[in-house]
Amino acid sequence: VTPLPDLDIDDCHDEFTMACNNASLVYSKAFDLCELNANESIISLEVDVEMERLQIELGASAVCGNLRICEVLDDDLQYFQCISEKGNSNLDILTEITYNSTSAYTRLREDLDAVHRYFLLCSLEAQAKYMEDIRQANRELNQCRSEIDELME
Repeated sequence: VTPLPDLDIDDCHDEFTMACNNASLVYSKAFDLCELNANESIISLEVDVEMERLQIELGASAVCGNLRICEVLDDDLQYFQCISEKGNSNLDILTEITYNSTSAYTRLREDLDAVHRYFLLCSLEAQAKYMEDIRQANRELNQCRSEIDELME
């Protein structure tokens, strides 16, 4: 900011205020963009949560269905034989549910951590840019004041 002969200290402060407002606006837009990109990343995660949940529900339904088949048997011997036979199948289903849900949890946790890391780094960059813009505005204000002081002497 180069002072003109008719420039006064109020003009310096007005320019400083405008520069600060601009820095705030740039920061706000950058932060919103960070948030938008993070939210879009969450929408497109690698883990298909709905499909994973559906598989778990189908497996749980199969286990319950196997138990209901045995429930209707009145004869104790047949009932326990049915539970024994269906139990092995249910163990296989529950093992698969456990494996798939653990895998999905691990992958989802990694994806969400990556999104969080992106948002954190992006917002830190926006903050650093904001602080640099404010420092620059302050340097320009000090320069403007110095030049006006020199003109007054």
